[in-house]
Amino acid sequence: MKRIHTILLSLAFIFGISFNTFAQKDDVEDMLIVLPAQRIAKFVTELLPFEINMGKNFAGSLWIQSIKNFKIGKNKISFSSHVCGKGIVYHAKIGKQVSSIAFGNVNLLNDWVSSFRFDADRKVLYIKPHLINQVATKKASQKEILMNTLFKVLSDIEYSIDLEEIDPITTEFMGQFLTINFEISNLYSANNKLTVKFRPIPHLRDKKKISVDKTP
Repeated sequence: MKRIHTILLSLAFIFGISFNTFAQKDDVEDMLIVLPAQRIAKFVTELLPFEINMGKNFAGSLWIQSIKNFKIGKNKISFSSHVCGKGIVYHAKIGKQVSSIAFGNVNLLNDWVSSFRFDADRKVLYIKPHLINQVATKKASQKEILMNTLFKVLSDIEYSIDLEEIDPITTEFMGQFLTINFEISNLYSANNKLTVKFRPIPHLRDKKKISVDKTP
């Protein structure tokens, strides 16, 4: 599964969004990526269906079939998801005994609001998803209601994503290898736009100085 920082950088280059430098002297090396909600939604839609890793206690397959009503507010993102599952089984250990709950096939519609905050010092993004509505695509079965209850358990928990190390971009430039590392300094959202403030750090290497070991 792609890490979130890789997706953010991919969005910037795929959409051809302009990079704007700050005018202040202290920030001349910093740049901005401004991602409109509709373009993020289009990018995410092209990744679907997307399989969800349910963890070692689950068996079967669960995936996000579609996402709609994608909106960006002040440091929060809201959307509706259509989640499908096939042969879902949950194994829970109670004492020394292992109990299994078979959900079978599920077909769920859920409304979510995910708040987030960025710790600039630690370079850590914290995300807290909140399930605000749970509705099946048809009359909910007991198993689908129970599955939604498990979603509710995962709701309102803050998850951390380390953005300290971002995959660099490497290319050839005028006979040299150019490597650009990225350091995120801030990340925030408002008015249906997600803004990423970052600093590119370029490194040039002469191709002639790179030795190749031809020993079999």
